[in-house]
Amino acid sequence: MRTITLLTQLLKFRNDSKLSAQKVKELSRQRFTSLLEKTYHSSTFYRDLYTSHGIKPNDLKDITPKDLPIINKTMVMDNFDSLLTDPSITRKSVEEFLSNDANPRNRFRDNTVIHTSGSTGVPGIFLYSKVEWSFIAALVVARISQPVFNPLHKLRLAFLGNTGGHYAGVTLTSDAPKFLYNTRLFSNPKDIQNLIAGLNEFQPDIISGYAGTIYQLALAKLDGSLKIKPGRLQSSGEVLTEHMRETIESAFNQDVFDLYACSESIVLGIQKSRRDPFHLFDDWHHLEVIDEKDNLVPEGTQGSLLVTPLYRTLQPLIRYRLSDTMALQTTDQPFITMNRFTGRTEDTLTFVNPQGIKHPIHASEMVEFFAPGLRQFQFEQTSPNSLLLRIAVNDGYSDSKQIAEKKLQDILVKANIEKFVLGKVELVNSIGLNPKTGKFKIILPYSN
Repeated sequence: MRTITLLTQLLKFRNDSKLSAQKVKELSRQRFTSLLEKTYHSSTFYRDLYTSHGIKPNDLKDITPKDLPIINKTMVMDNFDSLLTDPSITRKSVEEFLSNDANPRNRFRDNTVIHTSGSTGVPGIFLYSKVEWSFIAALVVARISQPVFNPLHKLRLAFLGNTGGHYAGVTLTSDAPKFLYNTRLFSNPKDIQNLIAGLNEFQPDIISGYAGTIYQLALAKLDGSLKIKPGRLQSSGEVLTEHMRETIESAFNQDVFDLYACSESIVLGIQKSRRDPFHLFDDWHHLEVIDEKDNLVPEGTQGSLLVTPLYRTLQPLIRYRLSDTMALQTTDQPFITMNRFTGRTEDTLTFVNPQGIKHPIHASEMVEFFAPGLRQFQFEQTSPNSLLLRIAVNDGYSDSKQIAEKKLQDILVKANIEKFVLGKVELVNSIGLNPKTGKFKIILPYSN
């Protein structure tokens, strides 16, 4: 990104951060209407979708977001070509690019391509124009990293994650301004010792990666094998549980920056410490929370998130279903806060009783699981009516499995499924990362 462009964007974000919450809300609504009008006239998909719902061009200026239909990833992928506002780009051409190019620094016709690993069951391809990607890079510098320029010492930035493809994290990190950062990419090793050795040699000032990977490094820091003193830890891409956070903060003696990011919009918000609220950048995102019937819920009530990135015009996502569960709250701060966050609704495990009635166990019942000496844990639904809990514990905790079995049974009882679901605890040495995604999954749903 050109330095002059970066500085211009930084000024814009700085000004937004000084606004009142009411002014941010008004600005967000203005940007929503502007995006809606541009999209209606430039995207065949949206024009046809809205027309089928009786929405006419004259309605766009005054229509409320809740009156617009909801879209999801499947709809985006099924209507890829007609949704884009640039008719020269096709899904076939983008997929050919992805098939032949795994370098996150390379671009498709000056556009940045981000593809998901399909962890929710539906792989996705998301396009950002050159202007949109510069916008994101500036937003990261302004509100996330906030580096202090020192011409005599570039900050050593270590990215930990999947580096072999056009994934969000590695693509964004690869574009970190070179006058600010000395960046090194660390792919997910099968042996954590290789990563530890590389970090000991690099001595990073900043570590950015998945929560599960940083948690593993915290364990290595505590046992003395990891000998680094980073000044910043940035977690993203996974739910950072309280147990993970406590372990990481204890090991490195500092707070963890928890980024809320996804392929659909790379920077949605941040929590800078456990003492701070989780702020979402609603000046450039229109955010809504809905119930199971797709109706808006009152402020402070938990539901599923809809997001509209207000800066994305090449591949607009208007009222896009993210499936993350949370509750939003307005405060006296400029940006809205996220009160609760328990992960994707796909992380809900569903069991069926003999009468055919479905009984869910929500992610919130599992992600904060705790037992003495616990290092790692993972829930897997191994059959329609069985739940396996894997645990890895520190030496000297011989009763951890017995305690875990009792707590697993408590979860089954609370969900009223203890009579027809078999729970089992398996003691393991360690639980590795998913070799495809590079992420650590706490919850694995049943797969036939």
